[in-house]
Amino acid sequence: MGKLRVSLLTFGLVLLGRVVVAGEAPPAADPERITKLCKQLGEGEYGNMGACEQLIQIGAPAMPQLIETLKDKRPAARWWAVAAIARITADEGYPALLKVLATDTDSFVRSTAVYYLRHYRKKGTDIWPEVEKALGDKDAEVARWALRLMVEDGYPDLDKKLREILAKGSSELRSYALQHVRDMGDKGKPYMPLVRQILTAEDWRIRCDAIHTTVALMDTGQLDFLRETFQKHKEPGVRECCLRCITVIPEPPVEAFELFVAGTQSDDEKVRDTASKLLTKAYKQYFGYDAKQPLPVREHAIKKWREWYEANRAKLTWDPERRRFVLPGEKVEKPESKAPKPKE
Repeated sequence: MGKLRVSLLTFGLVLLGRVVVAGEAPPAADPERITKLCKQLGEGEYGNMGACEQLIQIGAPAMPQLIETLKDKRPAARWWAVAAIARITADEGYPALLKVLATDTDSFVRSTAVYYLRHYRKKGTDIWPEVEKALGDKDAEVARWALRLMVEDGYPDLDKKLREILAKGSSELRSYALQHVRDMGDKGKPYMPLVRQILTAEDWRIRCDAIHTTVALMDTGQLDFLRETFQKHKEPGVRECCLRCITVIPEPPVEAFELFVAGTQSDDEKVRDTASKLLTKAYKQYFGYDAKQPLPVREHAIKKWREWYEANRAKLTWDPERRRFVLPGEKVEKPESKAPKPKE
């Protein structure tokens, strides 16, 4: 539900960018039609985007009814009303959106309101004080969209805000800030000292984000870092993260095998399963390892893996296109050809 609603917010923003084509008359501002469309906004589990688009085309005459729709009991009606109000960008819509941010009980409606304030920024309104307030919303979803808006639309002191969040923000906000730091590439390296501090956070999930970010920003020594982190932390989720982050290394060394094997020997079945899948994908060999099998059976498969590795490690090279290790002369897998569709 949550992911789908987030997709609706971003997907809707793209679709709602459409306006009436030049030379095309806008739809008639018939009061009955506006009322009907506003009612349709909340129909269905995720509301009616089509009704929202029509109301945007109607424009300012639809504003009074759209503002009234912000009181609708159905959250879907309210979030599409917010989208339409923001896209029309009439003056009376701005205080209405601020009221939504302050009083609406649904976090997704508030998220939509803060993110869509960007339309008023384009009109010249200083939205940033209100966006900063939204960073303190009781629901992390709203704060996350506020930070996303800051990142995407050029918040004037983004560096300072990112440093504040990385140092003492909530886990959820830190997670989004870390994602942005990763996206910055080399420009994200100045944040590394703060990222390193998060590696000791109590919440193991945010530690995973910090591990991912650290590996993404490092130039060398990623495998050593992941090996040390795997040994130091006992939480299955962190260990699984270390294994998955091997795939983040641009050209992982062949010795990554040893860390994968360490994962197959874990006490946690999920860690073992993840390790075996990554091991098989990286080296394209199958030795019957099953994470659910008893220890003696697993050890027998691991022994076969080790024997194969010792016999071939000197010849293995990394193939960046296939994202795995290959042996000399190994044939490239060809995708299965699809049979032509029969003509109707």
